[in-house]
Amino acid sequence: MYTDINNMERAQMQTFTKDVIKFIHGASSEDVDLIVQAIKYRRNQLHTQKAQSFKIGDTVSFAGRHGRTEFGKVTKVKIKYVVVDTGMSRWNVPGNMLTKESKEVA
Repeated sequence: MYTDINNMERAQMQTFTKDVIKFIHGASSEDVDLIVQAIKYRRNQLHTQKAQSFKIGDTVSFAGRHGRTEFGKVTKVKIKYVVVDTGMSRWNVPGNMLTKESKEVA
């Protein structure tokens, strides 16, 4: 039953998204500017919220340079960025690029 509800919500969301896209295609330049501003504001909120969900000492992973997965511990939480110590170096990582890990870093 839970899966049915999830599927219904997903279908409703897809319909809603299609309606929004249709509206954007017919929107005026001023409307598009307002939509872009609202999207940027919401994205900023989500990035801040994600970074603030981490606590000092959390074990995290992220895609480092060249796509290599890095693991480390959170040493500082900023507004939208999190400082992660991998043992070899410290990284200033956007919160939305981090994933909490349940395993300990060696």
